[in-house]
Amino acid sequence: MNRNFRKKRIKFTARVGAAVTAAVLVFGTFFLPVSADEYEDARQLRMQLPVQTNEVQDWPQGPTIGAEAAVLIEAKTGAVLYAKNADEKLYPASTTKIMTGLLAYENAELDEDVTFSYEAVHSVARGDSNIGMDAGEIIPMNKALEGMMILSANEVANAIAEHVGGSIDGFVEMMNQKAEEIGCTNTHFTNPNGLHDESHYTTCRDLARIAKYYFGYEYLASLSREPSCEFVATPTQKDSFKLNTKNMLVKGKKYEYEYLVGSKTGFTSEARQTLVSAAKKDGMELICVIMKEESPYQFEDTVALFNYGFENYKKVNIAEHQEDGNVLSTGFFSVGQDIFGSNRSILSIDPSAYVILPKNGEFADVEYDLSYNEEGSTNQVAKISYLYHGNPVGVANLSMNAENATLFDEFNNDEKSENESGKETLTQDGSEEKAEDASGEEQSSEEKKPVTNRNKNGIFINIKVVLMVLGGIVLLSVVGVTAIHFIREYKHAKRRRDVMNRNRERRKRNEDDYIE
Repeated sequence: MNRNFRKKRIKFTARVGAAVTAAVLVFGTFFLPVSADEYEDARQLRMQLPVQTNEVQDWPQGPTIGAEAAVLIEAKTGAVLYAKNADEKLYPASTTKIMTGLLAYENAELDEDVTFSYEAVHSVARGDSNIGMDAGEIIPMNKALEGMMILSANEVANAIAEHVGGSIDGFVEMMNQKAEEIGCTNTHFTNPNGLHDESHYTTCRDLARIAKYYFGYEYLASLSREPSCEFVATPTQKDSFKLNTKNMLVKGKKYEYEYLVGSKTGFTSEARQTLVSAAKKDGMELICVIMKEESPYQFEDTVALFNYGFENYKKVNIAEHQEDGNVLSTGFFSVGQDIFGSNRSILSIDPSAYVILPKNGEFADVEYDLSYNEEGSTNQVAKISYLYHGNPVGVANLSMNAENATLFDEFNNDEKSENESGKETLTQDGSEEKAEDASGEEQSSEEKKPVTNRNKNGIFINIKVVLMVLGGIVLLSVVGVTAIHFIREYKHAKRRRDVMNRNRERRKRNEDDYIE
């Protein structure tokens, strides 16, 4: 399609749109199934729905919003700061493209050519979000990602899916597999763009899980905070144009949010407004998901929830506050100096791990649960999960120190975390590094630092207990050997007495016979 024809098509579409708008204004009362007032009435009713996290003891009360469902989580710890119907199945609309972008980035190079098939282009209705690509046109993957994530182009999502998955159906299989791998339990995708389908659904909690991985890549996060996207004509794509995003949270827009990491909008008549966003401030990276809201309240809700999170919660380093080490001072493990006065520990709590607590909360009020690593494939010995009045607020790994690992880990050979994609991530301290380990869980630069000995919370083998146990074993062994020896000597002495008695009786009989 040449540029002049594109302009004519846009003008024609504009005329048709104006005619439809006029018709709606005149006949809307009779033909619209739901009026704007009815949508607002529904929103007012949704504002009365309960917020589950408001029921947590000593938890800051969250704002009242008109969304059907919402969740606010802290990305690294997974702590849920705000939850309203977080597990209700709803339609994600174009926030689906977060998963599409994630898979594309992990499974393709940015300079690969993406070709637009007839099906990719023409399976999208003209009224749906698109940038007017034509069948046969070719653009590089980086421009395809820009068109999909900044301009929410549905035909671009289709082309990406065909390129990465071999077909749209093949890519949808990848989407559902990835969702399962990262822990989504109430999600099912049927297409890569989010156009309405009764079987295409997810939840706020699951979308937050997907967003955690998506925003973990700095490149993807940067795309989703761009205010506009520009295409320059090439031999395989004939038009030059620049279009603006509809996301009002990005720079220069009405609801611009200073701490925004990235954001993706979505809308269908059935889903209503959806919005998935991430923001970072004071070392906390929050992910907010809004589902089934009316415009422009999806932006207002998101800003309100981000402000609520940053104003009411704090990071608390676990290692610095685990003063008495009572979590680990059980059995053979002890915290502090060993009996020889040495601080050379073989185990320690991850020094970068933290919990999220209300600003007036105390670490002393945190409970814990210890689970041991039974796989034995890494230096991680156990995981400690922390809870605040039953609400999970963070985890910490109990690991073997690097200096002592060779004594106990000869079969592991200093395993390195794998990164099949070779891409960079946005870490908790803002630096960039490899994205994921072999388990699919992204690691920050802090997480990957070698665990070093610490004077305060080092964890040692409790030599006193070990010596007492060994002493008991030795004592039991000595007692056992002595008992066996005594029994044997007793039996031997008894046999000697019996022999002596028999000999005495024999001599006596002989003497009696002699006298006679």
